[in-house]
Amino acid sequence: MEVKFYLVRHGETVFNRKGRIQGVSDSPMTPKGIKQAEAASEALASIHFDRAYSSPSERAIDTAKIILEGSDIQLDINENLHEFDFGRYEGTRFTSHPDELRNCFAINDFSSVDGETRARMEVRVRETMQAIARECEDGDRVLLVSHGMFEIFLIRTLLDFDIDAYQKEAEKNNKNVIPNGGIMEFSCTDGEWKLVSLPSEPEQFKPSAENKTVHFYYVRHGETLFNMFNRMQGWCDSPLTPNGIAQAKAAAHVLRHVDLRHIYSSTSSRAWRTAQIINEKHRLEIKPCKGLKEVNFGDFDGVVRDSWTNEIHRRHMTETWDDVGGENEAQVRQRILDTLDMIVKTAKNNENVLLVSHGTYYLNMLKVLFGIDRDQYFVERMSQGMQAMPNGGIFTFTYTNGSYVIDELMVPPEEFKE
Repeated sequence: MEVKFYLVRHGETVFNRKGRIQGVSDSPMTPKGIKQAEAASEALASIHFDRAYSSPSERAIDTAKIILEGSDIQLDINENLHEFDFGRYEGTRFTSHPDELRNCFAINDFSSVDGETRARMEVRVRETMQAIARECEDGDRVLLVSHGMFEIFLIRTLLDFDIDAYQKEAEKNNKNVIPNGGIMEFSCTDGEWKLVSLPSEPEQFKPSAENKTVHFYYVRHGETLFNMFNRMQGWCDSPLTPNGIAQAKAAAHVLRHVDLRHIYSSTSSRAWRTAQIINEKHRLEIKPCKGLKEVNFGDFDGVVRDSWTNEIHRRHMTETWDDVGGENEAQVRQRILDTLDMIVKTAKNNENVLLVSHGTYYLNMLKVLFGIDRDQYFVERMSQGMQAMPNGGIFTFTYTNGSYVIDELMVPPEEFKE
């Protein structure tokens, strides 16, 4: 079992700026601190967090909320992630009592002024991180937002790195060892903790490569009323026919033993209903995804194909619908890439993902990901006596470390190899 952690120190606060000691006491972030938190958010944008924990201090919570903005991950306030307790020195300037402060910091023990001891802090850091690790599942990516001294103790006691020597060297170069908004990456694999990267400014942070394989099962919705009457059906919608429901059930039957971990569906009702039928065996949350909607055919939505055969074919070949209120090829391409990027980012290694979408979207995926020409594809499938994009059909492909490969082109459920 492996869990990846990304620890962020809160952005600069009023006490940081004024040179006041700030442990269990608190002060708000400055405008600069907010920008540092935003920079951390940008640096971590490529990472999908499965869990997020913050110190109870407002400066940490506010930083975490900025990083998680737009995410549906719930922030867990963990009391034990709080900063070192500096006792009666809380809120005083670093220039006050310089000799006493120097002595306390030298041994990391503030018990003489009713603060925390080094031994207690070491135990708290170790027990807190072990408890968080026990709450995680294999492959989880975890955001932690805490404080400078907490981070120093974590590096020293849990990650077994000589942070003291590193700190002395950094001070010679006038470098902040734990910068505000700085990011550190480390991992826990079967109970073994490992430092991946020391704290760095958000602009310098580069997350380690995530080696990942994701298996995709793509299902076209069952036959609809508009399919039956040969009408164009992009962003317009029509219900599944009894035959379409049977096709969705057939797809559900052959996918019943697949260990699906995520189900994404186009928000069109024909796809959503197909996803619901398949999900009866899996009982997962179906995630609505507008990025999986069919190509927008604009004014051609709803027209009978036979009346516009040549015109529709010409437009399909270049996906030129923007002049009639729909999408163009570049827009469709970007939508596909952005959607898959989001889904891959969310998935963990070796997970199976179900996508329920549409026929023309499938053809565009073949072109965007695999360079397959639409007309050539139709000719080859017909020569093999196979349908190009059957309703209820299943298409499988795999993502591995930035590349996609086809496992099996779309076939009707009864021809799918389980």
